[in-house]
Amino acid sequence: MRESTTPPRSDSVSPDTQHRVEQFLYAEAELLDTFQLKDWLALLTEDIMIKVPIRTYTHPGTEQSEFSENGYYLRDNYDMIRERVGRLKKSYAWSENPRSRIRHVIGNVRITEVTEESYTVTNNQHVYRSYGDTPENDTLSARRDTVLQRGEAGFKIADRTVFFEDSIVSTKNITLPLL
Repeated sequence: MRESTTPPRSDSVSPDTQHRVEQFLYAEAELLDTFQLKDWLALLTEDIMIKVPIRTYTHPGTEQSEFSENGYYLRDNYDMIRERVGRLKKSYAWSENPRSRIRHVIGNVRITEVTEESYTVTNNQHVYRSYGDTPENDTLSARRDTVLQRGEAGFKIADRTVFFEDSIVSTKNITLPLL
């Protein structure tokens, strides 16, 4: 999972396309922030894979990736994601009882690859989460690589990899709305 070092050409997509992609990501963030997970699930293709690889320690100058190719905090296909969404709606979903208060800040949206069927989009995000009646909160910083399939009804998320900045993620759990 080597990070790309070649920036895309600034003329690779139209301003309208850039705007539509950004608006899609903002709308998706709103669904996650408000736990409208059934609506969020409708944004995913049925062959999606969402991955959150573990950041590993590397020495300067090494060719080894900063992210594990074998270890993941989360690596789910559509069926597993649908199962997680179903569980989070139940009253015994201990990971979200009480429900977290989440806010995504999406930025630096770049369309890095264009094909006839899809856009590959890289963006940075900060996710703030607080829960319960305690002053505890989590702030997660990450880069997301997302493949958006184009269709008549708009975009669908076909693949996503989330790269957390921290090598030790100190949040109490990694739940779907954090992605």
